[in-house]
Amino acid sequence: MKDLFLEGRGSPVLLLHGLRGNPMELQLLAQRLHAAGHTVSVPFLPGYGQSEHDRSPLARSERWTDMAKERLDALVRSHGPVAAGGICIGANLALRLAQLSGESVSALLLISTTLYYDGWNLPSYRWLLPIAGSTPLKHCYSLREKDPYGVKNVRIREWIARQMEITGNSAAGARDLPLTAIHEAYRLMRVVRKGLTDIGQPALILHAAEDEIASLRSPALLASRLGSAVIRKVIFNNSYHMLTLDNDRDAVARASAAFLRELAEGTACTARRLA
Repeated sequence: MKDLFLEGRGSPVLLLHGLRGNPMELQLLAQRLHAAGHTVSVPFLPGYGQSEHDRSPLARSERWTDMAKERLDALVRSHGPVAAGGICIGANLALRLAQLSGESVSALLLISTTLYYDGWNLPSYRWLLPIAGSTPLKHCYSLREKDPYGVKNVRIREWIARQMEITGNSAAGARDLPLTAIHEAYRLMRVVRKGLTDIGQPALILHAAEDEIASLRSPALLASRLGSAVIRKVIFNNSYHMLTLDNDRDAVARASAAFLRELAEGTACTARRLA
């Protein structure tokens, strides 16, 4: 799986795909931000993401952070402070970068942030997953993606289902999520939640009202706990978890570009601003 890199004249943006996902999840958003003038990097992180051509073993969550920080540092060296963002666990990684990298991260684009696995389409036994993940059972179990695959749009959902059936991967991520990966995601969630008040970068929070993976508890926690002076929260009503692929994908791209433009122009509200 290749990285996606789009050179522009404006400020740089680093976008991080979801757990066992790939840059295709963020391709449209990257293209729209590039059209708005930004340099955009969407790296594939082996051992965190998954593709049919990558056989890297699952890495620990600390290694996910290290890989993301390596990409951030390289972009900062070449282009200056970076707006960091991502989808699902990729948003958690962006938050972790903000905790670790200070002024190197200029802003946050947090899409379908998953601080808890508590959406309506998860199995009823999901509360057991953190417990099982710390036992040898974590090597024996995978959670298989199922309809609606994070997408409300029926046509796109069918396309994703075909991709998963043929290759085991899709634009919405992998067909199977090993319990070992879920366990590492829980570990990252705990670290990120503990440090939310230390994050002071301007933050855009984008979430679906009907997110089947992470309920509105996650964006509510972000809005209430982040230490940012500028926070904008937008809830979308015509999509599921994969906001960057679903019915509201254009609105997500517009909101992201507008937020970064307002920050650059100095017109973003200087007090906490929730929408």
